[in-house]
Amino acid sequence: MVRSMTGYGIGQRVVSLGRVTAEARSNNHRYLDISLKLPKKLSPFETRIKEMVKAHFSRGRFDISIEMDSGGRDQYKLEPNIEAAQMYVHALETLKSKLNLRGEVTLDMVLRAKDVITVKEVEGDIDPLWEEISGVVLSCLEALEAMRESEGRNLALDLEGRLKRIARHMEEVKRRSPSILEGYRKRLLERLSEMTEGLEIDRWRLHQEVAYLAERSDITEEVVRVESHLRQFGQMLELDEPLGRKMDFLLQEIHREVNTISAKANDVVISQKVVEIKAELERIREQIQNIE
Repeated sequence: MVRSMTGYGIGQRVVSLGRVTAEARSNNHRYLDISLKLPKKLSPFETRIKEMVKAHFSRGRFDISIEMDSGGRDQYKLEPNIEAAQMYVHALETLKSKLNLRGEVTLDMVLRAKDVITVKEVEGDIDPLWEEISGVVLSCLEALEAMRESEGRNLALDLEGRLKRIARHMEEVKRRSPSILEGYRKRLLERLSEMTEGLEIDRWRLHQEVAYLAERSDITEEVVRVESHLRQFGQMLELDEPLGRKMDFLLQEIHREVNTISAKANDVVISQKVVEIKAELERIREQIQNIE
């Protein structure tokens, strides 16, 4: 099954912490690259979330964010910052002494100082909450995976159509191939006839030259290999595994073979077909850059 690397998924659920929303976006990437944006409370789950992504996907750039709306359920406590308060009192006493000021340093003065009293969220053991959080993340990843598979089916249909067009071009190349040797033979005879007008032609030597040209211009092996690669490419579309890199390698092999066909055949018609084939190969190459 062809899977695209482009997708989006969202999961949302009300859990004991409040409403948790997980969003994931993915794009093409040579490897697996995961970027997470989590609330501080959920940061201990970062490694586990990344492992979940790795269990579902093999390639792609993933941007995953999780937001949490506690709905006022968070518990807070006030903590005095004794060290800051002492420094503030000391500073006030110093001012009083150095400037000969009247009055006492009071609690009201100290409370005006920043960070003398801090508000902190009551932290507890969140590990028991992993089952709830992982459920939200799983729902998000499954939605993302479904979209990647849907996009992949569209890509597969496009690739199938292009493979068929290449196969039709190759059939025309095969039909044209036998006429290449005959064309060489006729042109060779014409040249010899012009150069040796009135002289007897060495037929054995002529057959040698034709055989040599036949060997140099024979594209049978290249055609067979291209057809084999096309079949392999088509079979890959049915496999349930990451295919992008394999397809890229096979595409390079097809490209190399058709270049050889064009060079060996040295035929205008075949060269035109090769141009059309290479145009389709380039479109396929662009498509498979987004295949997992």
